[in-house]
Amino acid sequence: MWIDNSITSPYEGNLYVAWTPFEEPDDAEIVISRSTNDGVSWSTPLNLSSAVSAGSHNQGVNLQTGPNGEVYAVWTIYDSWPSDEAALGFAKSTNGGVSYSTGTRIINNIRGIRTTETSKNHRVNSFPSMAVDISGVPIMKFICCMGERCVPGTNTGTNISVYCSRSTNGGASWSTPIRVNQNPYTAGKEAYFPWIACDSETGALSVVFYDDRNVSSTQCEVFCANSFDGGLTCRRFC
Repeated sequence: MWIDNSITSPYEGNLYVAWTPFEEPDDAEIVISRSTNDGVSWSTPLNLSSAVSAGSHNQGVNLQTGPNGEVYAVWTIYDSWPSDEAALGFAKSTNGGVSYSTGTRIINNIRGIRTTETSKNHRVNSFPSMAVDISGVPIMKFICCMGERCVPGTNTGTNISVYCSRSTNGGASWSTPIRVNQNPYTAGKEAYFPWIACDSETGALSVVFYDDRNVSSTQCEVFCANSFDGGLTCRRFC
């Protein structure tokens, strides 16, 4: 769920809830509903993901809103099952959730960790996390993070790392993903389960994630990486 919390938004206070129903009529798709009266009533769910034609299912949706009330949804696409994540889907609304753009694949040829997993004894996934800059300092940005085994789009490499991509045009195009955990590549080391937040006053970004760079393969620590240039470069990630 997400609440529009921008003081410049004409839809401030709108509530949005998105999920994957594993039943008809929208089996294995992403649907979204909104409330304009503090959750007293909810709109009929709208299907966001059918146009991406997932081979198996869509899951792990994350919602954010922009300074003017734009609604953004990003999710994971599974083109087969059981398998790792294959792509990220994206849709947006510019009218307070009344209608949404046709869902698109914004990053293809990724390789998640859902079924290949990590060396730890717990379940994992590569569901995306997104943050939207509503500070206006200096320009609105969108940031997606995902846990990856290799570089998104090229599908090479062996380490599980966290990657970040940004858009400065409302999600029309996305930057080449950059690696967030900037420690040197070391065979078998893993960084995963990222979550991102954007400071609404300064636009500073913070990403928290698991990382085992300093411990054994059966352990992990929590790291926080920060960016003060909107994720434009990785020089201030750590």
